Amino acid sequence: MRIYQFLHNAFLFAASRMQAAGLEGRKEEQRLWIQVNAYRDFIMATGQVYLFEDYLAGVAPTSRPHVSTALGARPDTTSQRVMALLLKAFDETPEPEQKQSVSLLIHQVNFIADTGQLEACEDYIHNRLDYAPLAIAHFTTREEAEAWLMGPAEPPSPADILIGDEYYTAVYSREDNVRFMSRDYVIEPYIEELAAEGIPPTAPAFETRAEAEECLKSHPASPFDFVSIAGEHYLAVHHKRLNRHTLHPVASTLTQWEEQKRVVEREEARYAAMNTEGEDEES
Repeated sequence: MRIYQFLHNAFLFAASRMQAAGLEGRKEEQRLWIQVNAYRDFIMATGQVYLFEDYLAGVAPTSRPHVSTALGARPDTTSQRVMALLLKAFDETPEPEQKQSVSLLIHQVNFIADTGQLEACEDYIHNRLDYAPLAIAHFTTREEAEAWLMGPAEPPSPADILIGDEYYTAVYSREDNVRFMSRDYVIEPYIEELAAEGIPPTAPAFETRAEAEECLKSHPASPFDFVSIAGEHYLAVHHKRLNRHTLHPVASTLTQWEEQKRVVEREEARYAAMNTEGEDEES
């Protein structure tokens, strides 16, 4: 799990520089440091942590990190401004451990550029708050998803996938070949918030799901739209990366979400009680 520790250390370095820039009123630099960590977010959200680890293993050691030639092909981009900031930080940072963190931040940008993902990453950086939570693959059934996860190839990890209309997190550990997936309640807060704002009375109405899906092909949700199917309200969610929609029944989804929140609350209370008991025994 060393790659995760390296990523975390680099994240903390960027976060400290972001905080310092904000306190000193350097707003543009603060914004760029925020975006520095968005490259890490993109790598993790798309399940490319181990691919990035392999990329780092192939980078020849140099006194100063190289800059991907792919960055020069797209002038005046977020990535170029971020790279200029990171090179300046590398030159001004004397401590070896911090220099290692800056080097990793530089190679995050290089990795994305060298693998042809600059446009996708910058789209993610600028629009991730407006898009649906990112899922990297869709499967019709859980059996199909498990066959993919347990197959001979290394699956992307950690990453969200869709099984039917539901989000799951798929996890693979290269170190011990552990593979599993679990339900991820990532879309439910969106449904709760949007439903609380009110479902438009003019929401498009359809008799069947097939009719709704056919219409959404020509008029994609942006990225969320309410529709009515056979008298029941659904939230249509557009997954741009997968070029598809999921449809979430509002009433039953909110009921399940309330139950899930109660489960989490009970678990947190039980955990807090266990910690309190442990502290009492120590005292």
